[in-house]
This record gives sequence, structure tokens and C-alpha cells, in this order.
Amino acid sequence: MKFLPLLIFPLGVALWSAEPSLVPATPSTVPDYVCTWNVQGFVASYANASDQADQMIEANLFGSGKNQNWLGFYPEIRGDLTFLLDDAFDFPLGGGHNHPTRGSIELDGGRFPSYTGTPAERLAKLSKDVKARGWRDLGLWICNSRPNVEELPIDSETYWTERLTWSQQAGIGSWKVDWGIGMPGKPLWKYKTTAKGRAAAPDVWLEAGNQGDLYRTYDVAITVAIPETLRRIGVFLDKPDPNDRRLISCEDEVYIGAGTGSCYGVMRHPLVDPMPNGKSDKFFKPSFRDVKRRIDEVIRAVRWHRIAQPFPKGDAALVDPVLLTDANSKPAPARIARGGLPLPTVTMPTGGEPPYVVCCRHPTGEIAVASIPRHLTINGRNQVMTPLADVTIAAGVLSGAIGIFGEFASLTLRTTSDLAGKRIRAQDLAGDTPVDITAEVQIGTGTLMIPGAVLKRVGLMAAKPGDLSDPGVILVIDGLTPVTVKPPMKPGMFIGAGAATAVATPPTTTAAAPLALGTPAALRVSADRTSLPDDGSEIRVSIAVLDAAGKPLSNQLQGTLEISAGKGLFPTGATFAFNTRGGHDGIEFRSYDQGTVTLTARAPGLTPAELTVTVVAAEKRTK
Repeated sequence: MKFLPLLIFPLGVALWSAEPSLVPATPSTVPDYVCTWNVQGFVASYANASDQADQMIEANLFGSGKNQNWLGFYPEIRGDLTFLLDDAFDFPLGGGHNHPTRGSIELDGGRFPSYTGTPAERLAKLSKDVKARGWRDLGLWICNSRPNVEELPIDSETYWTERLTWSQQAGIGSWKVDWGIGMPGKPLWKYKTTAKGRAAAPDVWLEAGNQGDLYRTYDVAITVAIPETLRRIGVFLDKPDPNDRRLISCEDEVYIGAGTGSCYGVMRHPLVDPMPNGKSDKFFKPSFRDVKRRIDEVIRAVRWHRIAQPFPKGDAALVDPVLLTDANSKPAPARIARGGLPLPTVTMPTGGEPPYVVCCRHPTGEIAVASIPRHLTINGRNQVMTPLADVTIAAGVLSGAIGIFGEFASLTLRTTSDLAGKRIRAQDLAGDTPVDITAEVQIGTGTLMIPGAVLKRVGLMAAKPGDLSDPGVILVIDGLTPVTVKPPMKPGMFIGAGAATAVATPPTTTAAAPLALGTPAALRVSADRTSLPDDGSEIRVSIAVLDAAGKPLSNQLQGTLEISAGKGLFPTGATFAFNTRGGHDGIEFRSYDQGTVTLTARAPGLTPAELTVTVVAAEKRTK
């Protein structure tokens, strides 16, 4: 009998842990990448830019020596990520950071001696070997100007299109187009995204200044990375431009990215020993956040993208006019909300400075919220910390999983969904074991409150020994918030077939007469097009206020836009509460189901309006 407890205990554990993970096993197709620039700097002891560039060699990627085997990084999520070679792979070792062949995009034989053949063949062989190590694909840092050689027998567009063609043929996943200086007296041939180039490489994500698919918040010193990244995102979202449909790439601040529906350009790496010169890492300072001991954060944020994909500029975004100022930084917005969510309510139960808080609703219904640390002066000392706040989000309808990042005193979701009798489960996004927390939350009339201690405990269940990451949780409500595998994301999917051009400058037109107040009689629903493919592409739906004669008015009123027939999604779910400031409002709409969809706008006392949208099968791309 003394062995009986030993037999029963494992059985109980097996039954409890047999529940499937809340995180799908299918890797993400989001254009997230790991960039090599900072690991190059570490191995070069950040001596200078030329030495840093000279660390981009085959042996460092594939070798087994000290500070090598970079392709061995991030084993848990390699299949979700592009491995992006930074400056420089295309000019000779020792040639100096501004060697004339820099920008040729031809794999240099001295750096990569195992790779022979034409430029396209060399890239294809390396791409294949990177994928064989488990990475989704290979990405390239691109000098934005042509090599500084005497003559090139082709024109600028042909030059860039040829190299995009190489990349398409090699299975390259993304181009990170950055700076270049050119040479006095020679044409610069600065990179431009053109229709011809886009057509040559339809499967290559383009991050190129104000062109292409992604807006990058760009390089920033680690000591101000949090507020400066938030500030740049706020400026980008606050600048209206109906032609700008780029995704945001927030670089290494992955929890900011998770909370704002953005992509990641991961710069941190796991090499934590002193640099070769015996000194501490000059960029990722161990004394400031010790970011390289926060690898689990990257795993959690990337796995969240298997569930909730980033979405482009053009949503209903709110940037808080209230600014917070951290030590040695520019003021940054205290809160950002995207996807139609209102700004979160942030209350400090014990007083003091609040954290930054960001949140979003994804077009497919998922909600993300992140509480972000501050760099504060306390008792005369600068400290990086997350003040624990009671955060409340008016979520409305709950129709997708909820991602929760960082530390809280509590998180409350206000909802119109019926939570009575629902089972609440949560899971560390870095792990695969869900936990039933129904008994640990508080469910009221239209509210769900999760204590911060519960979020922290569950959100660190899969933490690796010694990792300092903040918690990250996926929360689901059985019967309300299903987890679904999303269709693949593809370059150009948000900006259409004509997206090859840079962000367009609107043509000069004669200004229309301003709208005037009047007596509202009806609504009008329109869209930039009434046919869309079933691959997640979006249309922009607009609501206008009309008088009895059908003339647009500037009256402000509230109403509801709903999907009255067919299937589809707004960023806010199945309905959108519009507010016609200036007489109009609008929102994006998408559908993954072929057929017709009817959108109906209603407001008290006015004649409703309908719009019929036809959803057709997306064209299949062939390489």
C-alpha cells in the first residue's frame, strides 16, 4: 500500500497536463525577424563599424566556437522568424565599412567561401541552409544606394529589380533597406520601391523608409528605447494619411509591439558573457534592464503572433495627449489604443507614477494589453520598474483570445458578453500548459477582473532559470474566445496591387466646399471598393450623414454599423459604434468567407443604410 500514492500522483498529473496548449503549433507568418547587427557588435567588442561589419561571416553563423553558431539562437521560435543578415555580407573582409561594392547584394566569397555560383545561386544556397537550421527564411540588410563602381551597364530600376528577382528566386523573406552614402560625382541610384520591382518579388517583405510594407521605428539607445519607441509609434499613428497602410515594426521592444498590434525586429541575443575585450556589452548594458537575460519575452511575444496577427495603419487609433517623461528621454504618450478600443483606464492603487499602457483589438477579434516599465528617479536613484496599476479596458464584445503582457495590480475587462458560468483558462505564452483560473478571477455584471498576482504566476510558469522577463499570458474564455490559426500573411496584402509605389502623395485637386450643419434624415454607407478577396485583404467602409435631399452634412451623431448578413469582421468585431465627427466616420472590413455580405448602418431617428460587399476567391500566387 505504501506505493499507492506514487501510482496515483503521476496519473493525476498526466490527466491534468493532457489538455492541449492554447498556443497553436503552426508557426507564425508575421514578418518578424531576428537581426544580427548587435551580435556582430558584441563579437567585435563594438570597436568600430568596419570591424562590426567584418563579423558577418559564414563561420559565425554556422560555427561551433565561442560566440559563434548564431543560427542556433531562439530554438523555440526559429520557425516563426526571419534570420536577417545585417551589414555587411556583400563586400570583402577588411574592405572598410564604405567599400565600393557595398550595396551589390552579391554574397562575398571571402565571407561565405562555401557558397559558389551566380549571385542568385549563392543566395539560394545560403537561404536553403538557414532554413535547414529551422528558421522560417533568410532576410537581408540592404544598402539603399548602388555600389560605388565606375560604371554599371544598366539603369537604376533594372538594377534593383534584378536583385529583387534574385531574392525571390532564393526564397529570401525580407529586405531591410537602410542608409547609404553614394560617391561624389556618381549617380546615387537610391532605392525606390516600384511596381516592376514589386512584381519581381511578390513574396519579399519590404521595409524601406516610407515605402513598402513596414514602418520601422528605427534604431534607439537602450536607455531610452521604451519611451522613444512609444513616442515614434504615437507620432506615426497620429499623422493621418489614407494612403499609408504599412505595418509597424517596433524593433526590439516586443511587448510594446504585442500591445500595439505591431511586428518585431528583434536585436537582442543570448551571448551574455563579457565581450572578447573582457568588458560588458556596450549596447545591451547588463546594468540597465539586462535585456539579454529577457529572451523569454521574445518567445512569448512571437508565439502571440501565431494567434493574433499585426494590422496596418488606418485603424481607429487613439494616442493619449497626456505625456510621461522618463529619465533622460523625450516625453511619450501615457497610453495608446488601437483597433477601435478606447484608451484604457489606469489607476494607481497606492499613488505614484503610472506605467505606460498600450492595448489593441485585432481585426480577428483578439485583444492585447501591455503594461510597460518606466525609468524613474526614486529616492535620488534612477530605476527601471513597472508601477503596478489597476487597468480597465472597455472591451465590448469578447470574440478572440486575450494577450496580457507585463505586470499589473489588476486587469479588468468590461464586456457586453455573457460570462455567466464560463470557464476561464490562462497559459504562459512561452509554455504549453493551460491553467484553469476560474476560481481566482472575479466575474461581475459585465466585468472580468484578473488579479495581477495570478497573471504574474501563470505568466512566468514556463520561465527559464535565470531569465528576467516580465510575464506574458494568453487568456481564453471557453465558448467565447476561440484560438484559431490565421491565414498566411503576405507582402502587399494591405496596400494592394499598386502598393509597389512609395506612400502616395495625393494628387492636387480643387478643395471641396466644407460641409455644413443641417437636419439629418438618413445615412450613407460606401467603401473604396465593393469586392474583396477572401485572404484577409481589407476595404475601407465610410459612413456619412445626409439630409432629406441626400446632401452630406457635418452633423455629429452616434450609431452602429453591423454585419446584418454574411460573414466578416471589423477591427471591433461584428459591430462598430460610429461617431460622425464632421459628418463622417469609417472603419476597415475583411472577410475570409466567399459570398455576399450586407453591412447596415443605423442611428436613432434616421433611415438606415446598407452596403453589399462581394467576397471572392483570392488569386493564387505562383513563384
